[in-house]
Amino acid sequence: MTSSLSLDRGPTTADAVLEPIVDVCADLYRQGWAENHAGNLSYLLTDAELAAFPPIAEDRTIEFEQPFADLAGLSFVVTAAGSAFRLLVKHPEKHAGVITLSDDGASARVVWGFEGGKRPTSELPAHLRGHQERRKVEPDNRVVLHCHPTNLVAMTHVHEPDEVSLTRSLWATNSESILAVPQGIGVLPWMVCGTDLIGIESAEKLRESSIVVWTCHGVLVAGASLQAAMGVVESVEKAANTWLLTRGGDRNDITSEQLLELAAAFDIVPPARFLD
Repeated sequence: MTSSLSLDRGPTTADAVLEPIVDVCADLYRQGWAENHAGNLSYLLTDAELAAFPPIAEDRTIEFEQPFADLAGLSFVVTAAGSAFRLLVKHPEKHAGVITLSDDGASARVVWGFEGGKRPTSELPAHLRGHQERRKVEPDNRVVLHCHPTNLVAMTHVHEPDEVSLTRSLWATNSESILAVPQGIGVLPWMVCGTDLIGIESAEKLRESSIVVWTCHGVLVAGASLQAAMGVVESVEKAANTWLLTRGGDRNDITSEQLLELAAAFDIVPPARFLD
């Protein structure tokens, strides 16, 4: 079975496919944004990349509560539940795996990895919903990433839990912030993680922005590449750090007028609700 996503370019070995994934996961761990077994990642494979993974003989199927019809036949590298990102570099075949969705999107078959009885992350429904919805507005989207950026999580403890206000505060810290997330950020109130509900709510937010903040928890980020997704996390985390460092006293933030100048200079169109 092969993915319906087809690109001529791409690595031809499993190691070459996995190397950039392992590198990003290692970077997230070193930054402290994927502590213990926190964090998970899914990566949409091309046909050439899928063919690089030798299929396992064991028949393992994952049933979904609701089908992902728009992802039918597609294949993903997915990190494993309960696995630390720091371990991925040593045993990727244990701490990650490849799944291929059925022709109706109602189930998925494990085609490689998850050795030793491992299974995909408990956030898999959130990832698949994220891919499904994000691809409607960004057809080239291939990555969904969940992690715990320290300063951004801290900011949700003390900032008004409103996505317009939070976006505006982040944009006002650094001239690069609006360029990194020109559509602003989505914000969800605190919710129980690992549930289908948080996946549904996050997917709705990903129709408008590439990043959703989970209050007092972390973020869910989508991107056309691993580096694109990682770059959004880095930029928003830096903005949150700056905001925390400058709390209290007089402020000299970037104004709405200056943000509009940036938008015009870099040919981006931020939603007006963030600049009202």
